[in-house]
Amino acid sequence: MARAEIAFVQLLWDIMNRRTGELGRVAFTPQKPAFDLETPMEQAFPRSTPEAQGVDSRRLAGFVGELGECRPAHMHQLMVLRHGHVIYEGGFDPYPAGVWHVTYSMCKSFTNMAIGLLIDEGRLSLEDRAVDLLSSRIGTLHLLNLFRFREITVRDLLVMSSGVSFNEVGAISGNDWVQGYFESNVRFTPGSRFEYNSMNSFILSAIVTEITGVTMFEFLQERIFEPMGIRKVFWEKSPRGITKGGWGMFITQEDAAKLGLLYLQKGVWNGVQLISKEWVEESTKAQIQTGQEENPEYGYHIWMDCRPGSFCYNGMLGQNVHVYPDLDMIIVTNAGNEEVFQTGHMTEILRRYFALPYQPADDPLPENPAAQLSLENVRARMEGRLRAGNAIRKGGWNKRQNALYGGNGRTAKKTDTSLIYFDRTADTDRNRWLLLMRRLDGQVYEMAQKGVGLFPLIMQVVHNNYTHGISRLRFRCVDEQLYLDFLEGEQTHSLPVGIGRGRHCVINMNGEDYLIGVKGRLHANEDGIPVMSLQIAFIEEATERELKILFLKDGELELRWDEEPGNMIITGMLGMITVGNSGMNPLVSGILAQISPELIERTMQSSIQPVVRAYRIEPQNETAEETDE
Repeated sequence: MARAEIAFVQLLWDIMNRRTGELGRVAFTPQKPAFDLETPMEQAFPRSTPEAQGVDSRRLAGFVGELGECRPAHMHQLMVLRHGHVIYEGGFDPYPAGVWHVTYSMCKSFTNMAIGLLIDEGRLSLEDRAVDLLSSRIGTLHLLNLFRFREITVRDLLVMSSGVSFNEVGAISGNDWVQGYFESNVRFTPGSRFEYNSMNSFILSAIVTEITGVTMFEFLQERIFEPMGIRKVFWEKSPRGITKGGWGMFITQEDAAKLGLLYLQKGVWNGVQLISKEWVEESTKAQIQTGQEENPEYGYHIWMDCRPGSFCYNGMLGQNVHVYPDLDMIIVTNAGNEEVFQTGHMTEILRRYFALPYQPADDPLPENPAAQLSLENVRARMEGRLRAGNAIRKGGWNKRQNALYGGNGRTAKKTDTSLIYFDRTADTDRNRWLLLMRRLDGQVYEMAQKGVGLFPLIMQVVHNNYTHGISRLRFRCVDEQLYLDFLEGEQTHSLPVGIGRGRHCVINMNGEDYLIGVKGRLHANEDGIPVMSLQIAFIEEATERELKILFLKDGELELRWDEEPGNMIITGMLGMITVGNSGMNPLVSGILAQISPELIERTMQSSIQPVVRAYRIEPQNETAEETDE
């Protein structure tokens, strides 16, 4: 039926028209807690030099450096293990290591684990039919729907061959996703071919809850996560209280690596068989052909990887746990790129270093202090602690070289605060920032349009947490630290701006805490207009905001917003509303076909990259406003 498609189009229409508040048809309840920065990791892996585990530090340094310098890879965190030892861990500024990260579809492989436990116990079988297992949740189906769905088995859900048209779009169409799934269409004979659909994972989660009486997250916490010391983990629920199953999870790299090692060790953890060897082996071998050239084989919610016997827990935008049993090696990536199904620059670099014929040494290599220093220098450079070519040093910020502030070279008069120029002879970026802060401290600007928020659009849709729109911006300087205070709805989000290296804070977005990292630089555009460029990174997420503030004359600002990755959002949404997903209701498709694709694309582009004017107003007493500080 057309309900999900209509809801999707309505949501896009609201977004494109910059409406704010609760836009979707799904009830919003704050779920996400703040990340625990204080509690130590339980059952942490031992740390080791690469050489002690048979890996050359120089090769690892080349791998990390190439990833970090590849702009399209857009790395956030990286961890490499061999023989159960961490031989590399690091962040990519402003993303620090050790913070949990959204997984997207990576968590589907953990849904696999819950299903495996129930099959091991004889409480579920691969041939059980979904309609029978969930009969109490779907009520009386129309005879036609019952006929359509009667052949869909647990195995079909696991190998993505259900053929059901109710996909991720259904998550914005209403609160009862189980009912919506079984009221939709089946486009082909279940089991006959592969078609990726996250709602298959959600239905598996609903089956786990139906059998166990608890959410799938609670079930895995008791049976898998707690025995493995995995406590810094969170998994969102649907409006009806069912673990999302195919998305919505946050987990640290180290804990994700544990779950990779669990399957590398055939279900054994600390000598205890947590899940059967038979289930692990069946899950991690090809069960269906995907039809995709670069990733042709899929197991039970697990992708086959580039080496014989290897496999991958994969999530879009660069969230992966690569497991190479023949190397006894695990590589965990978190990123914010445009990869889907391991196709992109990041995966190309990884496979170039670790696919065949690469083979590390079976025995420890001689320690190589020079190579290890080179690797540490690369890590420090990626984390923003070191300029390229410099030795490691403690403390201080990286002061970028050649961060020229253009303009016409004039220095603003003391009485001229409407336009800010920097002296070309200023010695350092610090001097430029200090001059800027003196000029801007205490100034308040009113937005001409109030439909843009800090959250990237993909975060708003995925978490059902929509902006209330930024109405004001205040510049504030405290102890030589610049803050940007954004008034969004009734909340003020106070962001510290780092020079050259990210500064971090926590903001509360409609009851949910998010860790933010902000980096800034000063320059001039091609017209000589002073610009402050900001990278606003949502540390736990795969998407981020980019903001350029242009300082115009007569007390005006122009705010040019963008988000990363943005092209993927535009391409994906444009595809949905122009050609559909091969199951879009003909009535909806017919209506959309009457709209110019070029017009839709331009409108969507302006939604991803809005431009907003702001005008200086007299500061007011704002001490009563709620802030994130």
